[in-house]
Amino acid sequence: MKGPMNNARAEMTGIFLGYFGLVPFIAGAVASLLLIDFNNFIINAFQIYSLAILSFMGGVHWGLALVEGPSLSTRLCLSVIPVIVGWFCVIVMPKDLALAVLGGAFIVQWLIDRSILASVSVPAWYLDMRPRLAYAVAGCHLFVVFRLISN
Repeated sequence: MKGPMNNARAEMTGIFLGYFGLVPFIAGAVASLLLIDFNNFIINAFQIYSLAILSFMGGVHWGLALVEGPSLSTRLCLSVIPVIVGWFCVIVMPKDLALAVLGGAFIVQWLIDRSILASVSVPAWYLDMRPRLAYAVAGCHLFVVFRLISN
């Protein structure tokens, strides 16, 4: 069934899932502020989720490359760079620096994506939501980073 009702449902689902995806970030930020014993489990869970979502954001370009012909090579490269950067951060860097870079990567990803996504067939609700999510995620990273460096 195609049509306006199906589009409205997809939009509502996409918006819900986008904002629902903030829950682990917010939980990590709140835990970093409230828990006296802020342990490695919470930090590791936050980093892993951050890496997963950053990879997901890069994957948008892989999907676009499959359906949008122009700039195919560029889009394929843009799809794997976030996961490689995130992986490098988690494996090599100290946790506070890794989380700072991961948080910044969400902003950089949005700054790269906004002009690219505006030039292809992406729903307006997605373009409206993306900067809000990027800045919220980066803010959550800042809370966790500040907690780590204040110990």
